[in-house]
Amino acid sequence: MSEVDSLIKQISSKLQERAEKITKPKEEPKTVNEQNFSDIISKNKIVVLDFWAPWCAPCHLYEPTFNRVASKYSNTAFFGRINVDENQKLADQYGVLNIPTTLIIVNGEVKETLVGAIDANTLESALGKYI
Repeated sequence: MSEVDSLIKQISSKLQERAEKITKPKEEPKTVNEQNFSDIISKNKIVVLDFWAPWCAPCHLYEPTFNRVASKYSNTAFFGRINVDENQKLADQYGVLNIPTTLIIVNGEVKETLVGAIDANTLESALGKYI
């Protein structure tokens, strides 16, 4: 392999790594369920939860927005997603009647309830009050 080919391969590899960092979220939101919910709430000062369902079209539209904000603020808050079909008790406990619904919980207390497929600015603005 020539020196030029070696340099091209090295540069290509570095560009690929950079592209992956840009396109992949730093940290995906975690799956939250009735079994791990209490532990998550007790161990994290700020918890942002997305209540969703697999059959919900607006939930799928909102998911990339939620993931982007989660990636941006992963060092500041815990981000999780709760499937309401599998965790009806949690949905009932927090009065989730429409999905997607996003809750911002601070020190175990619900501070914000955002209903619908909101935009990133709305979510960041609500979260900004508590970080």
